Amino acid sequence: MMTTISKRHPSNSTSEDDDDDDGIECPLSGAEALAVCKEFASMTDTNTGLAMMMLQKNEWNLQRAVNAYHDSMQGKSKASQKQTKSKTEKPILASDVKRVKIEPSTTTLAPIDNKTNAKTRFKVLSWNIDGLDEQENTIDVRTRGVIDVIKREEPDAVFLQEVIPIAFDLIRNLLPDYDSYAGNTEGYFVVILTRRELFKVQNFEIITYPGTNMGRNLLIVHTMYKNSIEIDLMTSHHESGTEEIASKERMEQLKLCFKHMTDAPSNRIVLFGGDLNIREKELQKVGNVPSGIVDLWIATGKRKECAYTWDMNRNTNIYYPSTEYRPRARFDRLYYRPSTQTTIQFQPVYFELEGLEKLASIKRYCSDHWAIQAYFDI
Repeated sequence: MMTTISKRHPSNSTSEDDDDDDGIECPLSGAEALAVCKEFASMTDTNTGLAMMMLQKNEWNLQRAVNAYHDSMQGKSKASQKQTKSKTEKPILASDVKRVKIEPSTTTLAPIDNKTNAKTRFKVLSWNIDGLDEQENTIDVRTRGVIDVIKREEPDAVFLQEVIPIAFDLIRNLLPDYDSYAGNTEGYFVVILTRRELFKVQNFEIITYPGTNMGRNLLIVHTMYKNSIEIDLMTSHHESGTEEIASKERMEQLKLCFKHMTDAPSNRIVLFGGDLNIREKELQKVGNVPSGIVDLWIATGKRKECAYTWDMNRNTNIYYPSTEYRPRARFDRLYYRPSTQTTIQFQPVYFELEGLEKLASIKRYCSDHWAIQAYFDI
């Protein structure tokens, strides 16, 4: 049974306010950045994971990144390389790529291996869809907005938090390509969606947190992806609130989730994410992220524009009286533990926010949280 429904209230605690990352912000959209990464990989006969790293280091200038790669791999001098390339190639700038129209439905987001006609990129999306929004008569429109984003992005797996029964009914009815698994059916709960054509679900389990005062739990779906890759999908909505009792409980919940990730059979990939409500000081208290597990925002370059997933500077769904300070935090996170099988190449390459558009009919966002989405090359 779910206990009292309590909505998160704004606090002055943020996740990343003290983190002054000096990295270069990507000037491209998600689709455009992936297109440049793919071009780099094609020009250098490498992969998009390396492409992402080299492009970030070279301010998203494609030709400069390619030159830097060749300089690091070959014994030739930079001068001779530039002289050779200047005769045959026109410099390619990130601004040139931006002028190319890239439709979301193209293979930029989900490249196809022509030899096998198989999808070679994996996407996972996580979103607290704010089923407890206090403004009346918006749940139907906002949930349909969430569904529209999922249809547009076509993620392989979806983690949803703060789902309520009326929203769950819409999701199941309007997303027929996905199988759904819920952590509960009353109050508000978490849900995992798996694309039916790609996943064979082996079983699932619901693990109740013994100390929760908010009916929170961990949902795990054990799957086989494309009949060859074993993946455990995990989502949770950790204890909310700024009180010490809430802080202690969500730290215990996070430790339990990390334990399930590390204890999973080594041949399986593990993906875990959701609205974890975690603060950086709390993460430090639990010993930080265990060895062998990566935070996907960090692993893909810590792009500043993706640092805050609950951001009252940008998201106006919740009223906040102060005009001088508005809280923001990285409450929503995605973690990845790779398989030890060397035959499985599952490389994180990109991380972005979704759900950034207001719904015109109600002039509100789908949720007070942004969705987070991570890409993998397979």
